[in-house]
Formats: sequence, structure tokens, C-alpha cells
Amino acid sequence: MNKKIIDNVVHGGPALRIPGHLNFGQHIIDKLREQCEREGKVALVNGETGHQTTYRQILQDSVNVATGLRRAGVKRGDVVAFCSENRDEYIATAIAVVCCGATFTTANLQYTKDEMIHILNISRPKLLFCSEAALKLNYKAWKSLSFIKKIIQFNGTPLEKGIVPFSSILVQASVDEFEADEVQGWTDNVFILYSSGTTGLPKGVMITHINALYGLASIEEKSPGTNEDSVSRIQTLVPWYHAYGLMSTIYYLAVGNYLVYFAGFNPVKYLQAIQEYRTNKLLAVPPIVVFLAKAPILEKFDLSSVTSIWCGAAPLSSEVIDEAMRRLPNCKGIYQAYGMTETSLSATSDTDDERVKPKPGSGGYPLPGVKVKVVDTETGQKLGPNQKGEICIKGPIIMKGYAGNKAATQAMFDREGYLKTGDVGYYDQDGCFFIVDRLKELIKYKGSQVPPAIVENVVLQHEAVADCGVVGAPDVAAGELPTAFVTLKPGAQATEHEIIEFTNQRLSPEKRLYGGVIFVKQIPKNPSGKILRRVLRQQLKNIKKSKL
Repeated sequence: MNKKIIDNVVHGGPALRIPGHLNFGQHIIDKLREQCEREGKVALVNGETGHQTTYRQILQDSVNVATGLRRAGVKRGDVVAFCSENRDEYIATAIAVVCCGATFTTANLQYTKDEMIHILNISRPKLLFCSEAALKLNYKAWKSLSFIKKIIQFNGTPLEKGIVPFSSILVQASVDEFEADEVQGWTDNVFILYSSGTTGLPKGVMITHINALYGLASIEEKSPGTNEDSVSRIQTLVPWYHAYGLMSTIYYLAVGNYLVYFAGFNPVKYLQAIQEYRTNKLLAVPPIVVFLAKAPILEKFDLSSVTSIWCGAAPLSSEVIDEAMRRLPNCKGIYQAYGMTETSLSATSDTDDERVKPKPGSGGYPLPGVKVKVVDTETGQKLGPNQKGEICIKGPIIMKGYAGNKAATQAMFDREGYLKTGDVGYYDQDGCFFIVDRLKELIKYKGSQVPPAIVENVVLQHEAVADCGVVGAPDVAAGELPTAFVTLKPGAQATEHEIIEFTNQRLSPEKRLYGGVIFVKQIPKNPSGKILRRVLRQQLKNIKKSKL
């Protein structure tokens, strides 16, 4: 699958078409109406409860919630936040928010109080939808923010005075007469999602209606049709507060697929769902593929329906791919894509065309309408095939910028308007991309981005710690495990267990020190005081070798 390489830029080909109204909400409503032509067609299945939601129900619920939100004063330019595990009401409510012309933003329900307050201060939502579990964890943080005027609880009896039950937002309305509010699709935000940077503080990525429509167009291009025989049965457990989970779910529903979803990973229930619902496409992150490659429990289930796996968030090794393929008798391929929140999901992708064999470890080829170059990290010069440098991307998938942060936005783009990803990689003679390292030094733990600076700041709060440097220790299942190198104050004492317990109380789960604590006499730094993480990573390698 050769892509055009012109002046050391890999071109994905002609741009895709998107609706002229540039309104993501209206386009989703139109696509849902198409799917409703077959009565009783199932859209979503809750893999844990077995509850099924039809396309007709999603359409009706989206319209009812949107009508209720309009009556509550939600309008174009407002921001509405979600904090919940994946659940039945989530997607229809998200569509409803977008149909009001408002911007939809998400929060991980396991954020610490400081993290929650930080990200919500970026987007400043007017309303907040949440689950009972999220409310129990985060109510105090939300109540401290005066811009949140109303909190709406999806399930259970309202836990606090003033909390609005979800049922009170629903207003019965006609799906035939409903139209989404008008927007300016080239500038209005449909999503604000969060991405970490080198400073360790999350930034609000502004995704416009055009960005989202173009991402959907890339899925529509591959969609085989809407008849029952051609519909994919997809299984996903990627959280919907994450760009990958949220956008892929909405996109795949828009083209008429059947989705089985989970709020968390239970090995038995996950495998039972494949067997019971005969799912043929799995949306996964690397730990799930590792599980499929290695877990003995697979032998107890019929997984013959699985014909493909799409994996994102971090690269897979060829060894893991081969092992998983051997255990899935009818799987034709494990495919990968490369992107980031700032690229509205994927920027490059494998093809599932059976005539083109995937290249293990690659992120695939640029999407149509997308251009990708690799530049020398010192000079900015464009590099040719098989030369490593920083990957830079341009096209209709690229974010508008970071909310309320012009300096960070400007720093992300080069003189030619390409997004500087901070990832180091290369492309081969066919225009296929490979990611080999990260300039930004983020740790990738089970698909989550862990900024070392955040973890270091917490470790340094321990009274016995003088200095600290955090890096990721390579791990087959998780990708990388946050690991702390620690220097103690003269005369002070602390054990690895004490520091881990101290940080566990102050860090959200994905940021914890799963790689442990290593005590050293000095943290390596350059003359300006910047931690030399490459030296720490080399020390990790040496420690691992010495244990073998």
C-alpha cells in the first residue's frame, strides 16, 4: 500500500467529503434515522448486564434529552461535563449535548480533587452529568466550583440536596421534527478532551465539528454497508471519558454497527460476551491483547467469531501480535493506528484490506487528506524514509488548539502549520509509520499518559525525600510502569513501602508507582537542572540485567 511521498512528506491521498452544514450533531441524528429504518435494530449491549439499546431508543433518548436541555437553557457556546463510567445513558446524552450546540467535555471519575478542579477550570462547564459512583468520589470538588450551576445524576436516588435526577431532564419530543441547533462548524467546539504535556498539567484539546465530522468520514469510507450481514459486531471496554473510547463508539454507531461495551475489565465476562454475542471486531488497548495472547482461561471459551482486533493507545510488539493470533483461530489480523487527542483520534492507520499485510509494530499509513512528515529534532529539516525524527501532522483532523492556552497552542505548531507530536519515529519506503520513542517523556501506563513531573512532585512531598526522578519501566502487559528514583535527605530514613503508600494516597490509580522505588545517591541532571531521564532509563536496564 504505497502512499505518495513528495518532498519528504507522506500524503494520505485526496481528502474525504463531509456534510456541507458542518454540524456534527445534525449529522449524527441523520445517521441514526437511517439506522432506524430497520425496526428493532440493536445498537448497544451492556456486556455486564445484558441490557440492549436499539437505534430507535438512542435516537429518541437523544432528542428527549436535547429538548430537556434546551428548556434548561443550554445553548450554543455552553459547556456540559460528564463524569461517569461507561453506562447505558451516556452516549445518547452526549449526542444530545452536541445537538444543543454546546461543547461536551469529560472527566475521569478517578481524578484526584486537584486534578478534577484543574481540568474543570479549563472548560468551565455550566452543567455536569454524573453517575452515583462518580458523585460519591467527587461531590466536594464540584461544589467548590461556582460555574457549575446544576449537577445531574444518572442513576440511583440523588445523594445530596440540589442534585437533579436524570429522569427530570427528559422531555418527550418528536424525532421526526427534531433538528440540531445551528453551529459554525469550522470554529465551534464539539468536544473539549484532555491531554497531558511535558509540564505535567492536562490541557483542554478543542475538537471542532469539522474535526469530528472528518474523523467519522474516515470510518464511513471503510463501512461496508447497513444490511445485517455486513454489520460488524464490535466489543469495546475503552472508557468513554477517553478520546479513543468516546469518538470510536459514536463513529461506529453512526455507521450502523452492533456494539457490546463494558465499564471495566472482567476476564470471564469479557470472554463470555465474545462467545454469547459472536462479536467479530475487538477494540482494544495493549493490555487486552496481551491478555488474549497469554491467559490460560481463553481455552475455555469459543472465540471463533473474532476476525479482527484494532488496538490503539500504545504500540504492540510483533511477539504479542503473533501469540494472540495463534490463539484466535479465525482472526485475520491485529491492526494498529497512531494518533493522539490533538489529532481527533487516528492520524495514521493500518488497513484491513486482506490484500495488504499489516507491518508488525507499525502505526500504519496517513488517513486520506492527512500529510505527515518526520523532521530532525535539532534543525527541523524534513527527513527521508527510515530516518528517525519528530513526527509532525497536518490535515482536517488537527485540533483547533488548547482551551485558554494560546502559548501552548502556538508551541505545538511549526512554521508550516504542522502539529508537532513530540513522538519520535520514521516511515518506510511505502509511507508506513513506526513510533520508536517520545520526546515528551510521558509514561504510557495501560494507554494512560502519566506525566513524570506530577508523580515527582508528590514523591517530593514526603518528608524524607531530597530529590526524585520518575521514568517508565518497560512492561509487556501495561506498556510502562511508573518507577521512582529517590534520593533521601541526610540522616533521613524511608522504605520503598512507605513511599509507595504515601504516594498512593495522593495519586490517581494510573499514576502510582507500580514499578517501585529505587534509592540512589544522586539524580542525574544536565547543567540547567533538567533530569536526564535517558540516564535513569539506562540504569533501569542495567538493574534488570543484573538480576538475570
